[in-house]
Amino acid sequence: MFNTGIFGSNESGIAGFGRGALSLPSQLKVGKFSHCFTTIVESRPSPAFLGTPDNLQAQATGRLQSTPLVRNPESNHYYLSLKGITVGKTRLPFDASAFALKGDGSGGTIIDSGSALTSVPEAVYRSLVEAFESQVPLPVNKNNTDEHEGLLCFTASPKKKETAMPKLILHLEGADWDLQRENYVLYTEEDGLCVVISSAGEDSRSLIGNFQQQNTHIVYDLEHNMLVFVPARCDKL
Repeated sequence: MFNTGIFGSNESGIAGFGRGALSLPSQLKVGKFSHCFTTIVESRPSPAFLGTPDNLQAQATGRLQSTPLVRNPESNHYYLSLKGITVGKTRLPFDASAFALKGDGSGGTIIDSGSALTSVPEAVYRSLVEAFESQVPLPVNKNNTDEHEGLLCFTASPKKKETAMPKLILHLEGADWDLQRENYVLYTEEDGLCVVISSAGEDSRSLIGNFQQQNTHIVYDLEHNMLVFVPARCDKL
């Protein structure tokens, strides 16, 4: 085994789960795999399963949904068909073309277990920021610490950390991913309430990161080219 990279004392390498021939699912010839990430602020193990889960409704806390996986011949990533985004009472003014995979392999929307933050194209991000600012009754923190630089944060004392935040919904083909508050809002005393979504800058791709996947059992059904997901108590699986 040959590993390179910077790993912690309890890490020995990275297992690839992409579409490539060298990925773990490909080498083991499994048609399905799944993972369920526990809350990022806790130190609990997150289970992963190779093969068909025994019962997807086990420890479920919400409705099971599915959406097609989109193939990109230029990439081993898993792409989804994102149709739009809603923040609270506002549907952002972008249709599916803003998130679609283009003929040259650019654009599109990736779901990635190895990236922390969800990111969207710059124009979409500006619209998302405006929607949150118009609906959150707190002042914007313009002096974020380095840890949350580039994120939209609202100044909030500990007494206001439970201030209501607008719902965030990712509209996918055949499914509406209604994110739980802890999957897109993070509170710290230094920066207040931060929306954990960033701008992709000049990149035209969107990416759904693992912060948004917390306490969600996500199944990659490669046999049927579908992504299945359901809110769940991941630490109980």
